[in-house]
Amino acid sequence: MVYYDSAGIYVSSATTLVGKIANIDKVIEALEIMSIDAAATGNYTEYSLDNGQSRIKTVYRSLVQIGLAIREFEAIRQRYINRLNGRNVRLVDGKNFSYRNYFR
Repeated sequence: MVYYDSAGIYVSSATTLVGKIANIDKVIEALEIMSIDAAATGNYTEYSLDNGQSRIKTVYRSLVQIGLAIREFEAIRQRYINRLNGRNVRLVDGKNFSYRNYFR
């Protein structure tokens, strides 16, 4: 079993973008579970993610820090998805829409 000191090391241990996205999803899931528990108890000091092959243990001081961490991991995840898929924009002239005859 591999022990990681932080979630950042756990995410960066993956070699592909798909693997990094999967690791981020696991971290976000653990943080969301921790935030639900923290909402019930007031404060939460640490969480651990154990998927059988690796173990992460991290300390947070408040529910606000958990929420900020989730937001940051989601932003990083979205950047990885954009790198994987690329960004596409399709511009279409308004005259090509089929509903133009309804507004005359």
